[in-house]
Amino acid sequence: MRKFIMFFCTLFIICRIATAAVPGQETDLPDWLRGIDTKVAAMMEEGDIPGLSLVIVDNRGQVHLKGYGVADLDTKEPVTGETLFELASCSKAFTALAVLQLADKGGIKLDDPVTTYLPWFRVNFEGKPQQVTLRQLLHHTSGIPWKSVDRIAPGAAPGALEQTVRAIVGMELENRPGTVFSYATVNYDILGLIVQTVSAETFETFMKQRILSPLGMNDTVLGRETRHPLKASGYKIGFFGARKYDAPVFRGNTPAGYIVTNGKDMGRWLRWHLGLIQPEGPWYRSMRQTHEPNRDVALSKGDLSAYGMGWLIYSDGSHVVDHAGDNPNFASYMGFDTRNHCAVAVMANSNSRHAHALGKYILGVVAGKEPEYPSMVGDNLDKACSVISAGLLIYLLAILAFLFAIPVELAKKRRGFERLNIKKLLRLLGGLLILLPFLVAVHLIPRAMGGVSWKTAIVWSPVSFYVAVIMVLACIAAGYLAFAISTLFPQKNKYWRSMPLVIVLSLLAGGANALVIFLISSSLFSRMGLAYQLYFFGLAFLVSILGRKVLETRLIKLTYDIVYDLRMRLIRRIFLTTYQRFEPLDRGRIYATLNDDTNQIGNFAGVIVQLATSVITTVGAFIYLATLAFWATLITLAVIAAIGFLYSFVGQQAQAYFNRARDTRNVFMGLVNGLLDGFKELSLSFNKKREFSDDVEGTCDEFRKQITTAMVKYINAFLIGESFLIIVLGAVGFGIPRLFPDISTFTLMSFIMILLYLIGPINGILHSIPTLSQIKISWDRIKGFEKDIPANIDPVVLEKNYQKTTVIEAIEARGLEYQYRNGSGDEAFRVGPIDFCARKGEITFIIGGNGSGKTTLAKLLTGLYQPDEGTIEIVNGGKPEQPLGEYYSTVFSNYHLFNKLYNVNLDGREEEIAAHLATLRLQDKVNVTENTFSTIDLSGGQRKRLALMLCYLENSPIYLFDEIAADQDPEFRKFFYRDLLLRMKAEGKIVIAITHDDHYFDVADRIVKMDMGKIETVERSGAV
Repeated sequence: MRKFIMFFCTLFIICRIATAAVPGQETDLPDWLRGIDTKVAAMMEEGDIPGLSLVIVDNRGQVHLKGYGVADLDTKEPVTGETLFELASCSKAFTALAVLQLADKGGIKLDDPVTTYLPWFRVNFEGKPQQVTLRQLLHHTSGIPWKSVDRIAPGAAPGALEQTVRAIVGMELENRPGTVFSYATVNYDILGLIVQTVSAETFETFMKQRILSPLGMNDTVLGRETRHPLKASGYKIGFFGARKYDAPVFRGNTPAGYIVTNGKDMGRWLRWHLGLIQPEGPWYRSMRQTHEPNRDVALSKGDLSAYGMGWLIYSDGSHVVDHAGDNPNFASYMGFDTRNHCAVAVMANSNSRHAHALGKYILGVVAGKEPEYPSMVGDNLDKACSVISAGLLIYLLAILAFLFAIPVELAKKRRGFERLNIKKLLRLLGGLLILLPFLVAVHLIPRAMGGVSWKTAIVWSPVSFYVAVIMVLACIAAGYLAFAISTLFPQKNKYWRSMPLVIVLSLLAGGANALVIFLISSSLFSRMGLAYQLYFFGLAFLVSILGRKVLETRLIKLTYDIVYDLRMRLIRRIFLTTYQRFEPLDRGRIYATLNDDTNQIGNFAGVIVQLATSVITTVGAFIYLATLAFWATLITLAVIAAIGFLYSFVGQQAQAYFNRARDTRNVFMGLVNGLLDGFKELSLSFNKKREFSDDVEGTCDEFRKQITTAMVKYINAFLIGESFLIIVLGAVGFGIPRLFPDISTFTLMSFIMILLYLIGPINGILHSIPTLSQIKISWDRIKGFEKDIPANIDPVVLEKNYQKTTVIEAIEARGLEYQYRNGSGDEAFRVGPIDFCARKGEITFIIGGNGSGKTTLAKLLTGLYQPDEGTIEIVNGGKPEQPLGEYYSTVFSNYHLFNKLYNVNLDGREEEIAAHLATLRLQDKVNVTENTFSTIDLSGGQRKRLALMLCYLENSPIYLFDEIAADQDPEFRKFFYRDLLLRMKAEGKIVIAITHDDHYFDVADRIVKMDMGKIETVERSGAV
């Protein structure tokens, strides 16, 4: 089934590329090999190979040659049998043959040390000089490290080869010579210099005249210093495509990597190695000798291979001898099956590893082994660097947008200049110190990955690698510039000021977390030195932990600043609302919004940190997984997308339950308010308590049902999602090895390990969704509540006109009318029209039955209610007018006594306070310290007396009392009417008292009787 799907997936590709295949060469592929075209086309498309030459020698000795694609993407010149390609490391087999030819003629001995021919050559192991033999160079057991490639300098000078060898003089070997196989391309450069020295000819001349010409390979040339018209243009993989790349000339590396040949000559070369040309001659004997594995060292654990002389020989029963080659802009593969007597060569004009995989596959087909289609052989470094570059570009553009926005914000006064001080200077210097380890890490990347310098890494790595590094440096520079400018020109809004740091820390913490996963998962198979691994791991770990520490701390402070500001903004709006507009607001809603909703916003910090870190960690991990196994990653992402869709669907349903639960919360808080205010009344009757308790229980039960339903829906979705993840994990473990049999153990283990780790972050993302839904609901409720608070008082006007007034002449009301309305807006009780007057030094009693309008009139006179009609005038002798409430000190029947004395200056009034407490008979109950009552845990009558004392201390021109003596003992009641009121009158106060105490009506100068919302009578009393 898989092969069937693959065939149709590549059919379109074949149609595009097949037209570039060139027929009519030495021998076109026979019918039994026509199926290979499909694989070649697919692999060229997948591996970004513009042009390719395929050479096959079948078991009859016949050469089949075919060109695919183009030699140059610009000119569209097709690949032919004459098109030249660099063989890269496949060149080593030619150099090995040259060495053996010299040895056969007695010019050199393979077991001689290099110093026999190059006396100045010396290397060390553990600080001691070592002798390296020619045989050890041929077998790559010299101990010279692979990173010695870094010492090959570019150049085409005649002495370039000797310069390369001299560059490693004095080098420390990584192994004792002859003990361990360790591939190093310089080994063959040393052999080439020995050939050149012994023959007294340049290496190029010797090879052309002594090796290539006798073999009949007349089109084959050496090196890159001469441009050949038939040579294909070279391409380097970068950003998921082949990019033309003119690599530097490395004449000093010609023996190891710069034999340049075409399909025709390669067919002859393969036939020589199969013994099809002069099988009894000296050339074939030497070639057979190069095929003999070095048995002095252990086989490679991965593929059971041993190195011969320019060839890898496999001991896994495949009877394959081969070699692959990679140059900065070319790739090649040569291999033959010694048992089936067939051979294959693939030469490509891009540095794509697909050329190697394709060669191995075709060799298996030609040998009749029906190998599996090669998969997952792409350039993972390019994929990773391309994605990283794209991400960094987005990040850099965001920083640049931020920088360009700063002048705009300066113009709009959203930012301002702050002079540089010691604290800011230390911040800027500290930022540079923090960046230093990151710059060191960037500098170490090529050494850590390949033990080479930047100049070598740039030549050999994908284009995207170099761009990614440039982007990293650009992001660091731009980020620091933004940090420095923001330090000198800070954002005035404290929330926006913190946001860039929060975003950057989120990205760094999540990215570092993903890097930690990558380093751990790849540590078992990594060729990176332990010191480098520990450095990068330690840096990533510190960034992850410290970044989260700073991020979470900053977010917690920022979040609770937001909570504080939200609460204060709501409270300030409430304080800027008149009592008349505030009174209808639902108490339960006020409690729930100011407490529950703002507290819910406080959860935002923890949730957003977990969400941001989990998302970035997951994204980073999946980018890495995509470089390992693209299709498996795609399937996993599809499952996670399905889970996200499921959560989105469930979230829409659950949010409705969350909203209903929040409505129920308002009702519950209203009942709690009733419980606190009315517990006395409830306590008088068991049945009242039971019925009220039933209401509370019903509300709590409704809340429980709604919130439980919402959370259960999320749990169900979460469990389904987690089940999918586990199933995917099982599919990876059980299915991927069967779907992709060529996948390496490292890739499979890394994939499973990272998926296991990602279950935590993915679950973190899913778990945050319900909390975010509740936070959103709370936010919407807060904004809705804020919108519903009228805030109809202008604080500027109040502040401008405020001036404490202690004496006025009179208060006069004319034609006052006020209409109550029920919840549906229909008219209810009406007060007025009313004319009313109270003068300085007079006592006015307002009397009447319950519901007559007395308290409403008091609220109108004090400004708590605004009349629908009529006016109220303060007669004050020309002093600035204040809002009505500023002229009053009041004690309403449903008053609230605060523990602290507000709007009262008590400095130097200790004796006055003591006198008032004595007058009110509270001297043994209460004292006042620092504007605070020592206690307000008193009887109702005593609390009203304390409220009365506050009136004295406020010393307002008008006193208004609403049934203040109703719950006083008879003695104090008499004292209040016969003594205290008369003292107030004597002090020139306007005294208005709502009362039912008809025994003391004679105290009043005027008695106003209310009935049905109107003044029925006004009587003058004989008060003295």
